[in-house]
Parts: sequence; C-alpha cells; structure tokens
Amino acid sequence: MKKSEKYGFIGSAISTIVVLLLLFFIFMPGQKTPEDEGIMISFGETTDGGGSRPTPTPKVTTPVPPKVTAPKPTTPKVTKTDYLTQKDNSLAINEQKKKEKQEKEALEKQRLEEARIASEKKRKEQEAINKANMDGMFGNNGTSGSGNTSGNTNQGNPAGSGTSGGNSWSLSGRSLSGRLVSPSYENDVEGKITVTIRVDANGNVISASIGSPTNISDTTTRNAALTAARNTKFTAGSGTASGSITYNFKLR
Repeated sequence: MKKSEKYGFIGSAISTIVVLLLLFFIFMPGQKTPEDEGIMISFGETTDGGGSRPTPTPKVTTPVPPKVTAPKPTTPKVTKTDYLTQKDNSLAINEQKKKEKQEKEALEKQRLEEARIASEKKRKEQEAINKANMDGMFGNNGTSGSGNTSGNTNQGNPAGSGTSGGNSWSLSGRSLSGRLVSPSYENDVEGKITVTIRVDANGNVISASIGSPTNISDTTTRNAALTAARNTKFTAGSGTASGSITYNFKLR
C-alpha cells in the first residue's frame, strides 16, 4: 500500500468516527427516558395480548413529623431576704457611735460659742466702764465731780464721777442723788471691791456685778458691796448708763 493511500484511509476513518460521534450527541438527548414509577407489582391482570401487565404502585409519601421545639428552661426567681448579720450589727453600732460623737462635738461647739459671747459681752462692759472712768477723770477741765449735788437733782454731772464716804463712783453724765450707800460687813478684811452697775433713766441701779479691780475674795463682803450698790440712787438721765462703784474696806 502506498503511503498516500495509507493516509487517505486513516483520514476517512477519522472523519467517519467524528460524524458518528456528532450524530450520537445530537439525537441521543432527545430520547425520552422512562420516569421512575416506583416498584411495579403484578395483580394478575392480563393485557389484550394475553400477557400480564404490571400495575403501577402508588407512590407513598412518608409524612414528616412536625418539628417540636423544646421549651426554654426558665431560671426560678430568687427573692433576696435581708438577714441581720454580725457585720450589719457592727455597722449599726459604729453609726450610733459616730452620731453620738457628732452630737457631743455640736454641744461642745455651742458651749464654746456661748462662752465666747459671754466673754465678749463682759469685755465690752469693761471697756464701757473704763471709758466712763476716763471721761470722769478728764472731763470738766480735769477735776472730779462731787458726790453731793444741790438744787435740781436731775442736773447731770459733766464729770460723771466723784467720792462719797471714802468710796468712789463713776457714771458718765450722772450725779449721786444723796450719798453712796456704804456696805455693812463684819469680817476683818482689807482691800477694794469694784461693782459694775447699770442705771436706768430714773437713776435706779438695775444691775450690779463684781468688776475689776477687786482684791477681796470673801463672799460675804462681796455680797454686801453688791447690795449697797443696788440701793444707791443717781440722778435721772436719758436712757441707761453704765458705770462702777469702788468700795474701800479697811481693818477695824
């Protein structure tokens, strides 16, 4: 066989195979495939040709049970109960102690404030007395007034000071109405007692207290000086006036 014939035979074979393959892929997909009709069971029925024809078995669909969702577990609600424990008792005791401490501090603060106010009041009264004494010392051209006044007893003494019975007094703008009442005392004491006084518009002593300078600590003698000061009468004036009376005590 010639080489050219050999090539021609191989080419024809290849062309035939390609055509067959094309026909196969074109016509084979068009053929109807039998549907899946399940399992065929014969009940003895015959066809017209005398043969048996299988009766198709109905397709049985198995029902799918509904999906059951398990209930979500619930956590039981726990009710909190307050119990009095030893720790709580200790806290209550500490709170009580703290409260008592605050009350004591408040009382102490109030006491100190009252003491400060009393001290300030006493200081102001003493300053008023000292001022009255200075006015008495330098008033009326530096001369002291007399303890006795004549004529109109409502006439004030510009000096506001004087002596009477060995004792001295100072009351700005006022004069004695009569004489100083001398205290009666029986103890053998020597020294001086200064009594701070306040006099109303009518000349009556409305308050008396031990002032400074005072160097006698005997209670009976001090009470006698206070009584004498309260019984002393001064001339009338405008409003109240502050002053002092100094009693000199000598051994008998």
